[in-house]
Amino acid sequence: MPNPFDILPLNLFNLFTTVGFASLQRHYMAILIRIYSLAEFNRFGLARETVIAEIVDYIKDADAENEIQADMTNQADPEPDPVSLAGSKPEQTYAAYLIRRLAESGWIEREQHADYSETIILPDYAFTLLEAFRSIQEQKPREFKGQLYAAHQLITSATTHKDFSPTLAVSQTYENIRQVVRGLNELNQNIRRYVERATKKMEVADLLRLQFDDYTQTLGPAYHALKTSDHVSRYRRDIVNQIQIWLQDDDWLARTAEELAAQSRLSPAQAEHEINQSLIFIVHQLEGLDPLLADIDARHAQYLRTSFRQIRYKLGNADGSFKDRLVSLAQHLSALRAEGLEELPEDVNTYTSTQVETEHGTRNIAEHPPGTQHAPRPTFLPIP
Repeated sequence: MPNPFDILPLNLFNLFTTVGFASLQRHYMAILIRIYSLAEFNRFGLARETVIAEIVDYIKDADAENEIQADMTNQADPEPDPVSLAGSKPEQTYAAYLIRRLAESGWIEREQHADYSETIILPDYAFTLLEAFRSIQEQKPREFKGQLYAAHQLITSATTHKDFSPTLAVSQTYENIRQVVRGLNELNQNIRRYVERATKKMEVADLLRLQFDDYTQTLGPAYHALKTSDHVSRYRRDIVNQIQIWLQDDDWLARTAEELAAQSRLSPAQAEHEINQSLIFIVHQLEGLDPLLADIDARHAQYLRTSFRQIRYKLGNADGSFKDRLVSLAQHLSALRAEGLEELPEDVNTYTSTQVETEHGTRNIAEHPPGTQHAPRPTFLPIP
């Protein structure tokens, strides 16, 4: 199996090792993701003018002129851009410089035409890498909703429809189960990360925002689907039972391997081995999900307990630490004792207090003293 750098340009990531301005790598990444968003569904490449305009908009929005100008100055003997226009504005000059840097590092390719126009193209590896970077930027968990249902439908179709390709059923079920297991592992680790964030010193507003805005919106739907529509027990037994039947059916394995060999460069023996490995992988992963699901439930409950405990603690100590409250209580009792009181007033806990200066020192008095109590009075109602 080749190493990724047998395919990737050697200086691909040198773009992010900037010196002097740490924010430059952020600017390069943001610009790359913007270009990727433009090129994602574009079939003919991007016109240079379109990319220039997008970069100029970013430079203005991010106020990045100084960093880019410094980077241009630090480059030894920068080569002039052959497509640059004379008399262009500074922002366009910066954008042209960034395009040249992206092309030199291998993130984009420039295709020049006979009419001197230029098209910007993203290589295939750039699509893969930038999609991963954008997923990290958006902070969205891996989407695995419906994958178990799709795997169940594939297995069912392969058994009930004779013209349905068994090779397609096995390969797609394999991919679906991989997505499910990866999604569950990511969900588990993301919940652990939220537990760690909830234990940090955060204000109540931040904890509430983390609980109801971030956690609920990001991980809530995935966890809810796991416990309802995508519950493993709904589909696991049917999938495992059918795969075990296939593993014991030599004729079915031979036919499926022959079909796979015809579609690929594998020999029949290699194809049969790959089919067996895929089926065993599916069974092994489905049968081993219970400990992972139990760990997800435990981490989810731990996060809820930790989050609400932190919120309750913060709210309970909003008027000071426990030590401060003990000191205040001791001072209050000392002031009452100095006034000759041997017992606490009966209404000591019925209203809030504040500190005032008296001839005996500082003491707490009621901010809103209780109202005067009156004896009940009879009420006379006229009789018609």
